[in-house]
Amino acid sequence: MFNILTNVGPALPFTLILLALLGLRYRVTPRTNMWIKTAPAKLWALLDVYDGRVENWGTTIITTTLVDAEKQIFQKTYSTTQTNGTVRNFHALFSLEERDENQTIILKREGIEGKSPNNELLKITHQLTPEGEGTRLRTTYHWGPRPFIAQLLARADLWSGAFRLKSLAETGLNNERPYFLISAAVAIVTGLFSVAGFGILLGFDRAICLVIALFIHEFGHLLAYRLMGQPWGRMVFLPFLGALAMPRLPFESQGQAVFAALMGPGFSIVLAVLCAVPWYFDGLVHPYMIFLGFMTALLNIFNLMPAEPLDGGVALRSVLARIIGNYASYGLMAIGVLIVAAGLATEQIAMVIFGGLAILANLKKRKIDAGQTPLTRLQICIFAFGYVAIAAGHITMLQFYVAQYNMVG
Repeated sequence: MFNILTNVGPALPFTLILLALLGLRYRVTPRTNMWIKTAPAKLWALLDVYDGRVENWGTTIITTTLVDAEKQIFQKTYSTTQTNGTVRNFHALFSLEERDENQTIILKREGIEGKSPNNELLKITHQLTPEGEGTRLRTTYHWGPRPFIAQLLARADLWSGAFRLKSLAETGLNNERPYFLISAAVAIVTGLFSVAGFGILLGFDRAICLVIALFIHEFGHLLAYRLMGQPWGRMVFLPFLGALAMPRLPFESQGQAVFAALMGPGFSIVLAVLCAVPWYFDGLVHPYMIFLGFMTALLNIFNLMPAEPLDGGVALRSVLARIIGNYASYGLMAIGVLIVAAGLATEQIAMVIFGGLAILANLKKRKIDAGQTPLTRLQICIFAFGYVAIAAGHITMLQFYVAQYNMVG
């Protein structure tokens, strides 16, 4: 059992650092500094806050309502129309801390006293300065403590909004392209870093295969968000660790949460099977196809392990919360202990790490899936069957590729 230390690869330190960055939270203040070819007064009209203001940002309509004239507190209502036609509303209160027409506007978040500031937007600052034939706009968002990935996305969202504002001010057109382009740029750049990181360990040809497998897996999650009516989510690759796909809107039900979790490994079955197609025609599979299919199956089998933050653990979390309520955390910790024990017995450091993470994630009391519509018994049965079917499919494909590898080797 103690020989597990000899199985620690060079990627472990990087993995632990990245896991710490994903878990540790600290405040973030993303900034933009952009020159916009328009007069300060015209840009001010797009930024000013007043009662009855309605802003059209594509699929989201923002309505501003004055709720306290004495304290100058406004409620912003964000109404997002999903692809299935339903509208979801989110509310936030802001006070007008400073307003200097055509120069400065500062909004301070209200209504979160006594609540955790984690992941909350606390203040918005816009500063306008005439410059040449246009206006220099400096915008700062003050966020409460957020994990590393959320900070990266906060910056991406701020710059996307700034470019959209630039288009609206200069042309009068509401351009949604910046969101898609910047989201794609984040995925591509982090994907290239992942290829470089995995390339050091596996060689760049195999690293490319691994990143493709990760992309297909995360695309399955993005497809799930789309199928449940949301806009396309965002994808970020993590060198030496994997990748993440994040929804733009919170889940409305536990069923959505479990469906989204299982769609990653479920959709990956397609890639695992496609890599084996040449074998059915001539009985041979190219070595790279063998490796890609092998990594796809292995990656998703590991991801189905019932430990947070892996997909199997995320799905199990919602199921246990529905079945045993507030005791779900104890069940998740118990499973984490079993995974750690299995990792020590089989000398697999990855199992020890993720089993330990499952324990740590549930040491502090928390509300799981708060406000979400609970799973029905039928949904639990369907998802249990789906989980077993997906796991069995990947295990079958893994056995196939191991046999192919032995033939080629």
